[in-house]
Amino acid sequence: MTPRTEQSGAADPTAQEPPRAGTVYPLHPADSADGWETPVPLAGPPTPPPFPVDVFPDWARQMIDATSVFHQTDPAMAAAVVLSVLSATAGGRLEVEARPGWREPVNLYLATVAEPGERKSPVHGCLTGPLLAAEATLAARVEPLAAENAALRDIAGRAAEAARTTAAKAAKDKREDLTAEAVAATLAAEAITIPALPRLFADDATPEALATLMAENGGRMALISDEGGVFDILAGRFSTVPNLDPYLKGHAGRPMRVDRKGREAEFIARPALTVGVMIQPAVLRQFGSDDNLAGRGLVARFLFVLPASLAGWRDINPPPIPPGVTATYHQRIHDLAATLAEWTDPAVVTLTEDAAALRVAQAERIETELRPGGAYREMREWANKLAGTTLRLAGLLHVAHHPADSWRRPIHADQMAGAIALADTLAAHYTTALSTVTADPTATPARTALRFLIDRQISSFTRRELHRRAYRHFPRAADVTAVLDTLTTLGWIRQTPNGRYQVHPDAAELAERGDTAR
Repeated sequence: MTPRTEQSGAADPTAQEPPRAGTVYPLHPADSADGWETPVPLAGPPTPPPFPVDVFPDWARQMIDATSVFHQTDPAMAAAVVLSVLSATAGGRLEVEARPGWREPVNLYLATVAEPGERKSPVHGCLTGPLLAAEATLAARVEPLAAENAALRDIAGRAAEAARTTAAKAAKDKREDLTAEAVAATLAAEAITIPALPRLFADDATPEALATLMAENGGRMALISDEGGVFDILAGRFSTVPNLDPYLKGHAGRPMRVDRKGREAEFIARPALTVGVMIQPAVLRQFGSDDNLAGRGLVARFLFVLPASLAGWRDINPPPIPPGVTATYHQRIHDLAATLAEWTDPAVVTLTEDAAALRVAQAERIETELRPGGAYREMREWANKLAGTTLRLAGLLHVAHHPADSWRRPIHADQMAGAIALADTLAAHYTTALSTVTADPTATPARTALRFLIDRQISSFTRRELHRRAYRHFPRAADVTAVLDTLTTLGWIRQTPNGRYQVHPDAAELAERGDTAR
């Protein structure tokens, strides 16, 4: 991932609202009479804008809102899961034709990034349940045929074995005819296929197992999980050189051939992989800084959503999700998944004239922002895919708004406008993700220490006094030494000849302007 330098937004640290990541405040000459210089900002990652949940149809938006209220989480978290679920239902089943010669599949790679304890698993469980129900429905349709074919294959196999035994023992003058019959019986037995039980998604799978799952399910598969196990695999849990083909080709839909010793070759003409996972910031930093993954373009294929934390401001007794909202959501997702799963070829939808005009205008804006000095210049590998990502988002919104017949309708301007709003928001989240990946590891504890000093109005202290009073934050003496060195270097504190430290006299004001100590 390539770092960005722009940061935006500000917050009053004393306001009674959820904490938000801060921004760089404008530098100005220090007014202090005793030689203090303006300190170097200690800003956190830029705060993304609120997620535009109003672009979803009522049945999905109401579930997103109700889930967020019940679990007391940022709606961005639930919205990201819903996008992953929609991708799991429609990925590989629908393509959006922007213009003749350019068709975009609608499967997404999406990772929601949040600290431990942010209720990722409960939100995930609320919204992915219909996929399990749809899998059960599909399995019930296939199980009778699978059982029947298994029995037929067993009987045919026994008959073929008997024919081979008879041919082997036959007299020379009869062996040729009996051998032909044995060969025919063997081929007939092998021709009876036992269909695999349909799968819509997996939780954790090696690249090799993932390729097999895709091959068995028409090239389509989703990795949907409330954990980041897929990132551990990509980082080399099972192999120092992980096979990235299912991820690279599964995103673009390029043909994939898998040859493994001792197993039949697998050919997937049109792979379509969805990835929808929840990870912690530490996993994001590891994934985003992996040169191999970034160099092969995998990182740039991911959309990242970083919900705001509401911890400390949560309602401890929120209202439950209305049963009718849950029932409608589950029915819509179940029916979509059960209907589209059995398609063998994707439907192709086009854009109305107004939607196409919006697409062109957005593409022109993206191209401008890719120039030197533009908003997307420093993340151009990701932004180069943004026009295609927008079409994928438009296709998913189109399916959500018209679940009964979206494949028979063109995409209208409303859905394209909604997709563009989502794309702009996801670009802002990607910027924040870049800042998270490239952040100085010493900045967070330094912000904590500075906030501690400001909140307690401490203007002068010794190293031992800070260690004693802030022991919960910095239990080791080395931790205290590190933050003091950082704050001294950046100009927020300075050491006096008698060994005491002084806090910048304008620290509280500067922190208020930029929320630099969050």
